[in-house]
Amino acid sequence: MLIYAIVFIAFFSFYILQKLHGIERRLARQQSMLEQLTEGLPGPAVDDDSIRLLIIQGETVKAVKRAREVFGFSLLEAKQYVDQLQEEIGPQQ
Repeated sequence: MLIYAIVFIAFFSFYILQKLHGIERRLARQQSMLEQLTEGLPGPAVDDDSIRLLIIQGETVKAVKRAREVFGFSLLEAKQYVDQLQEEIGPQQ
């Protein structure tokens, strides 16, 4: 009986791994298609000067929060956006 259970678990694990691999392939294809569709499109325009002001004041956390509110970014996207703005603003100071 133990052997049947081990064999069942092995086959079930193999089945799950195959399904996950298929999902990963589909996700990679969708990501590639999305990148092709959005290639060349401009990013969001900075029409909210409050983000730049917060960066200049050294309020990076508040700037990230504001970017999330304004643009609907995830936390990571907002952080990357604020980092990019900091690089642009940096030499101007």
